[in-house]
Amino acid sequence: MNDERLKRQNRLVLCLVAILVLAGLIIHQYFNYSLRAVDENDHQRVTVVIPAGATDHRVAKILKEHGLVRSQFVFDYYLQTHKTHGVKAGKFHLSRSVTVPELAGILQQNRAAKKR
Repeated sequence: MNDERLKRQNRLVLCLVAILVLAGLIIHQYFNYSLRAVDENDHQRVTVVIPAGATDHRVAKILKEHGLVRSQFVFDYYLQTHKTHGVKAGKFHLSRSVTVPELAGILQQNRAAKKR
């Protein structure tokens, strides 16, 4: 009886580990997909205004509303984990062919340095 119980517990643990690994792989794939450009062939510019004092969550929402990111959550998370400078306020001309890392970089650039 103890052998049968042990086998059942082992099967249960293996099933749980398999489910966790599968869930991790699915989440990883979703994030990788969401970091890609919405449409690599659409180079048309979209004007986006980021208000002063906008939070990362608000910026992600604005970009999602303009169709520039696949996932508001992934962009917000990306900013939280990869932010080198704060997102700058202002008017940006962005394209759907830009990836999330590129968008984050553009929104964090010191644009005053480019005006020279």
